[in-house]
Amino acid sequence: MSGSNIPTASFLDNRVFLSSVCVAEFYDPRVPLPPHDLIFNSIGDADLCRAGLEAAFRVLAQTTAPVLNHPSAVLETGRLANARRLSDLPGVVTPRMIALPRSVLVAPDAARAVCEQGFAFPLLMRAPGFHTGHNFFLVENARDLSTAAAQLPGDSALIIEYLNARGPDGKARKYRVMIIDGKIYPLHLAVSRHWKVHYFTADMADHPEHRREDAAFLNDMSTALGPAVTALARIRDALNLDYGGIDFGLNEAGEVLLFEANATMVVNPPDADDRWTYRRPAVKRILDAVHAMMVARAATD
Repeated sequence: MSGSNIPTASFLDNRVFLSSVCVAEFYDPRVPLPPHDLIFNSIGDADLCRAGLEAAFRVLAQTTAPVLNHPSAVLETGRLANARRLSDLPGVVTPRMIALPRSVLVAPDAARAVCEQGFAFPLLMRAPGFHTGHNFFLVENARDLSTAAAQLPGDSALIIEYLNARGPDGKARKYRVMIIDGKIYPLHLAVSRHWKVHYFTADMADHPEHRREDAAFLNDMSTALGPAVTALARIRDALNLDYGGIDFGLNEAGEVLLFEANATMVVNPPDADDRWTYRRPAVKRILDAVHAMMVARAATD
């Protein structure tokens, strides 16, 4: 499914690796797996692909090879699960979050039902299992709640506390770091006037001052984030993913405002534009780290 699998094309180089694809949901355990030295579980979305992740255990029962991103770890990374299990980590702020039937949210008394759960406006609403901002709304007030809910697919929706990641300049910032083989690598910092921040739609291309801020983060993550680096390490340890990522902001106290943490994060090489030259070394470090991890793990078989 779109957005549910780890995009491996950027690092699974067929000049280096001979790979076979096994679709877990359709795997027949009577058929032997092809020869292999390593299993890379590319099913990444715990909310959208629980059945696939559970089916992956049947595949793993047929092998003793090392496994990257074991399904048991990925299964714990759903949005609701992360908001609950990571909320007690020092230096980490997770949003309050609940799932409600969409029928409740389109009803005339929807706002009352939401407020009775301890939420206040503005709040966020999204359909589970979607990424890159699809089916995701900021609901500013009670009047707009039912209208937003009516636009969502599915039978339920997530109600999420709005975490304000705007800096003193009024602009929102969203950082992304990647977790590769137990190490944390900076991937990008997106700066935007809009609350919904994604690098490809943020105010980066036409704002050299934003790119300079991004470059400072990529070149010296510890200085850019300060104590938040330690909080990210706590999230990394709790996730226990070989390959994954964390999207987050920072509040005034320097705490991590957790937006998302899972295995579906994309590492896209920058476009062939001189404005993105500064980003290429950071992306290369990440892709090289994934390559090295796969070679090293395969060698332990």
